[in-house]
Amino acid sequence: MSGVSSYPRTGGSYISPETVQALLAAGYLTEEDVQGYREEIKAIPPSGRELIAEIVRTVLKDRRNDPAYLDRVNAGNLLRQEGGGNSSVTVYHHTGAREMAGFTYERVSYERREDRQHYKALRYEFDRKERSAWLKDIGTSRRQELAAAGLSQKDIDRMAKDGRPPQGYQVHHRIPLDDGGTNSRDNFILIRDDVEHRALHGYYNPAELRIRLLAYGEKAEVALPVPPKDTLVYPNPSMSYVSKSVNYAKFMEMFDEH
Repeated sequence: MSGVSSYPRTGGSYISPETVQALLAAGYLTEEDVQGYREEIKAIPPSGRELIAEIVRTVLKDRRNDPAYLDRVNAGNLLRQEGGGNSSVTVYHHTGAREMAGFTYERVSYERREDRQHYKALRYEFDRKERSAWLKDIGTSRRQELAAAGLSQKDIDRMAKDGRPPQGYQVHHRIPLDDGGTNSRDNFILIRDDVEHRALHGYYNPAELRIRLLAYGEKAEVALPVPPKDTLVYPNPSMSYVSKSVNYAKFMEMFDEH
């Protein structure tokens, strides 16, 4: 395993010998795969994040384009949560697997809006009016909650005055507009962009993979990661709603059909 573990740590990414061994033991990687990485080290090695992406591509191969397989993976996520009462989800980010405490999988019969003009109208309404109005509202009326979540008084004042999010944050729809979500204010949450929001929409997350295969007007049941309902902002350390790096093998467990 020494060849794989010698890849540099980049942007929080690192494939440890233990993780590689776990992937080998689970059958997600083969010795041939590992040997190939060893040979690459003789040239200029890619960064840690590139290695992670390559492992995911190797693991999923053509299965990421198989709707039936992805339906089973999404169903498995829902079953594991319902059976164990988990209050976190594990997601893919290019810097590594992340566990997002407080998030849960919601069973959503996801249908991509066939009426794209209606979708564009909702996005326009959100971008031009609703986002700013919501930020002004919570910046004025929910100051104590925002401060407890770690936002500075300067950021909160800016929200209340200008309706603009703090730098590095954005307003996220809990249920996407593309699936019947609305611009109702209880459908908004202020979320840090990197890594939380980007991890939430990481390409290799099972719900994202399945949604990307849907044509407009087509429907599929997915395990959609949904933020906790009792906070305005994520992360929120005061409520233990934070994300953390986890062993990469934990992310791969959801793709195991055995």
